[in-house]
Amino acid sequence: MAPQSPDKPKSNQLALILSGLMPGLGQFYNEDWGKGAAFFIVSTMLDSVLLPENYFDILQGNVPFSSGLLGRLLLLAAFRVGCIYDADRSVKRRNAALPVLPQNH
Repeated sequence: MAPQSPDKPKSNQLALILSGLMPGLGQFYNEDWGKGAAFFIVSTMLDSVLLPENYFDILQGNVPFSSGLLGRLLLLAAFRVGCIYDADRSVKRRNAALPVLPQNH
């Protein structure tokens, strides 16, 4: 991907997708390096602490379903939704601050 000029708007859809794939990627795309690194590190730590089980084992049914597992999955989902929301909001705020360029017709 070619680097974008600072005056070019960024895609909030792409930020949403990137942040949905891995928390922090949407923030990195928006050049919010500190927040992106923090979300990435916190996400990795939450995954390892809250889900010592493997995601594939859970999907295959190898891990017994319990209310504790559901609570941990909901907590991780809430964190990821927050990251996605932040990526969308940050891109929209950044794009709104860009100067309006005249249209060439």
